[in-house]
Amino acid sequence: MKKDKNPSLYRAKTYSVLTLILIVVGSGVSYWTSGRIEYYTHALMHTENVLQRTDELYASILERETSIRGYVITHDEEFLTNYQQSNIDSEMLLVQLQELTMDNAQQQNNIEELRGLINLRIRTFESTIAYLETHGDLEGFLDPGRVSGALDAYRMTKEVILRINEIENKLFLERNQSLINNINALPFIVGLISLFSIIMGFITFFSIHKYNRAQQAANLEIKAFQEKLRDQIQLLDESNKELEQFAYVASHDLQEPLRKITAFSDLLNEQYQEQLVGDGKLYLNRITAAAVRMRNLITDLLEYSRAGRDKDEEIKEVKLKKVVKDILDDIEIAIKEKSATISFSKLPKVMGLETEYRQVFQNLISNALKFSKPNEAPVISISSEIAPAALVKKLPSLDPRVSYHLIKVSDNGIGFEPGYADRIFSIFQRLHGKNEYEGTGIGLSITRKIIDKRDGIIYAESSPGEGSTFHILLPAIPG
Repeated sequence: MKKDKNPSLYRAKTYSVLTLILIVVGSGVSYWTSGRIEYYTHALMHTENVLQRTDELYASILERETSIRGYVITHDEEFLTNYQQSNIDSEMLLVQLQELTMDNAQQQNNIEELRGLINLRIRTFESTIAYLETHGDLEGFLDPGRVSGALDAYRMTKEVILRINEIENKLFLERNQSLINNINALPFIVGLISLFSIIMGFITFFSIHKYNRAQQAANLEIKAFQEKLRDQIQLLDESNKELEQFAYVASHDLQEPLRKITAFSDLLNEQYQEQLVGDGKLYLNRITAAAVRMRNLITDLLEYSRAGRDKDEEIKEVKLKKVVKDILDDIEIAIKEKSATISFSKLPKVMGLETEYRQVFQNLISNALKFSKPNEAPVISISSEIAPAALVKKLPSLDPRVSYHLIKVSDNGIGFEPGYADRIFSIFQRLHGKNEYEGTGIGLSITRKIIDKRDGIIYAESSPGEGSTFHILLPAIPG
């Protein structure tokens, strides 16, 4: 009996090793082929993107040429507006092309040459516009030399664009051929994997008793791991509490020197103001401003570290209407200074902490006031509705089985580029210089952290000059 068992055990071990080899080989070949296909697909898309941007740039150049001619002929300001917009579009497309061809030195040189030609043309156009606005016509301005130079500059611009397209078209053909070669190899790979699957089926059949034993051992290991994981979670919770306590202590210790710097700066300013000469007063004011910014940054960092954590306050139903009303009472002076109009409809009750939702809406309302248009009174609207099921399904982090409130905070402010819609929620991310708008770039990060903690989601929609709308989805209270 013992002799009969030994060969079976030996065969089981052999099959296991063979299975491992087949899996490694099959997976390696499949992974490599898939990687090549993905690589060349992305490369083709990248090349198409470059070609598309080049075509758009050429169209923008033609638009500029057409607009300047139209303005010279008709003196219609609309042509001048189109000309200025085409200049902006050209610069944006040049930057995009530089980013897309960062790994291609030849294309970088071509783009720099193109930028120089475009700037030369712009200078020519600007001098033409200036002469036309001064004299009313171009008599005495145009001469054969200028006309010839303009035509040469246009031809050179077109030649550079054609050169860029020629390089990208060549890359496109090469990458497309490589992609086709890899795709053609797929039938062989599929057949190979099928063969592996059949072999693995036989191996599994002969080794199933070993898998059963391994499963039993794995179950025991899982239970042991779960016990260990529970212990680790408990240790992690304790560590988080210690870190939070440390944050409070560190904040106090960091802010104390800043308070002293501010106090002594104020004393210097009051007592020695007449003795400060040259840039002394400017330097003193900068020291005070830097200390204040540092204190605000430390405070905001503390708020960010605490955001979304369940505090001693009990999780309960929160009336968002009351939260918003209290905030508007608190910032009444700021609202009057801006001559702002803020309206809100019936807002729902949600589960959470009142202090956290207060942070959320105060950040959003304060931002709407801060980023308002110059010389235009801010108009802010807060509304609520039941989120459509289609919208909930589009957002993968939400549970489609749950009903959600959709709360919108809209304004008529300066807005921002749609491409920055997610970046604004990252910590320390600012779309404007600190001299333009005050703040540390942490407020929206805190807002997202709180909403995420309450199993919700927040996202923004905006366009430059068209205002912004922040969408908040929060679970509805059952029943």
